[in-house]
Amino acid sequence: MKRKNVTIEEIAKAANVSTATISRIINNKGNVTKETRNHVINVMNQMEYKPHNLHPLSDPESRIILICVPDFRNPFYSQVIDGIQKAAHEEKYNVLLLQSSDYYSRIEDFAEVFKEQSIAGIIILSSVPESDSELLNDLSLRCPVVMCSEYAENYGVSFVSINDVSSSEKAVSYLISTGCRKIGLLNSLTKFKYARHREKGYRQALTQCGLDCNENWIAHISSISYDVAYSTAMHILQLPNRPDALFCCSDVYGIAAVNAAKVLGLRIPEDLSVIGFDNVDIARMSHPALTTIAQPMLQMGYQSCSLLIEKIQSPDTPDRQIILNTELIIRNSTKLPVERVGQ
Repeated sequence: MKRKNVTIEEIAKAANVSTATISRIINNKGNVTKETRNHVINVMNQMEYKPHNLHPLSDPESRIILICVPDFRNPFYSQVIDGIQKAAHEEKYNVLLLQSSDYYSRIEDFAEVFKEQSIAGIIILSSVPESDSELLNDLSLRCPVVMCSEYAENYGVSFVSINDVSSSEKAVSYLISTGCRKIGLLNSLTKFKYARHREKGYRQALTQCGLDCNENWIAHISSISYDVAYSTAMHILQLPNRPDALFCCSDVYGIAAVNAAKVLGLRIPEDLSVIGFDNVDIARMSHPALTTIAQPMLQMGYQSCSLLIEKIQSPDTPDRQIILNTELIIRNSTKLPVERVGQ
């Protein structure tokens, strides 16, 4: 259904609310609950309706794309940004990087950025918790938006990502195939979509093989920090009943776990197997080199930027969701599968 053919009455009927409620939401006036507002805006996006009187943030004539990055310390983002820049350069766009962290949580925060700089659209690498979905609703109505890696699970914005659940199942299942039975998890905070999904895959793999999930072996770390991950791994590996393997949701965590184990006199992989996630450069520089799940980081950035440019140049382009494949890269931080030992 084309936007120009959709009326407020049709939106109200589809959302099961009054036209007065639709008007209050469009004009940002009157009392409307957060749940109703988010529901109505989701319906507007599904029906490809964009209010004519909603003040836009973006400038379609601009040649600048804004990239919202949560934390520049995470090496994962380096190749993603390279991919974005490659696609932008090919179409003669430039990129502007913004460390969003928790500093940009309101539409007014982004309005200030747009006021200072003419911007064509936004690529968001930050997580968008369900509690902040109103911000994503407002942004997507006012300018072209594409999410990369992270995405809002209950909102139909365009994104490029991976299947974190199946990727994590693949990693943990491999550990099980090598004879590991006591598998721990170094994870990020579950406010992040990737952390929730990777933990889900971890738990599913254990359940499918009839293995217990020991909550003492699971840690949630507040940032992609080597130091915090190292201290956490030291604690878990000194438990009386320690794990014989760790699945880590980041290569930074994985290398921290390897180094903590070596300090404690544990052999890698004989006493402890470790799998990371991302396949950033430091994974192969580690000693031993880190087994990991490889994300197509460059491709992820490139495709997200291509999607955004398509939306900038053709505003009626429907939202698309792209899931890319991952690969298990086997190195020396894990043992061989049991059936291959001795062959």
